[in-house]
Amino acid sequence: MPIQVPNFALAANFVNVTIQEVGGVAPSTIIEAGRDWTVNIQWSLAGTGFEMIGGMWHVHVNLESFGPGPELSLADFIPPETSDVPLPSADGQYALNFTVPGRVLDSRKVPHQGLAMKMVVLLTYRNLLGHIDDMAGYYEGPMLQFYRSDAD
Repeated sequence: MPIQVPNFALAANFVNVTIQEVGGVAPSTIIEAGRDWTVNIQWSLAGTGFEMIGGMWHVHVNLESFGPGPELSLADFIPPETSDVPLPSADGQYALNFTVPGRVLDSRKVPHQGLAMKMVVLLTYRNLLGHIDDMAGYYEGPMLQFYRSDAD
C-alpha cells in the first residue's frame, strides 16, 4: 500500500536587497570610497509544504566593475556563522545582513571620476545531506557608484 506524500508547490523570491553606508539613514547606491557599508538581503520561500524543506541557503555576493576596476567577491565579509542560513523558518522569511569594510574599496582603488560596479547576489540551496540541490536563484542588484571625497 502506498504512503501518501504531499505535492509541493513552492515559490521563492527575493523580497528586498539594499545597500547602505554605515551610519547612513537611508539605503543608497552612492558610497564614499573608504567607508564601511552594509548589504541587506531578504528573500522568501512560500507555498504548499515550504516548512518541510530542510537544509541551508547559501548566499554569495559579487561586484563587477564597469570599465577598468576590480572584480570582488564579498564572501570573505559575510560572517561564517551566517553565510549559511538554515531552513525552514516558521514564516518562510529569510534575511542576511553584513558589513563590508571600507578598506575593500578605499580611495586608492577608485579613480578620480568614480567607480561603477554592478552587484549580483547568488542564492543556492544545500539539502540535509549537504548536496547542492535544484533550488537556486540570483538577484541582479543595483548599480553602485563609489566616489572619492575632496580630501582624497
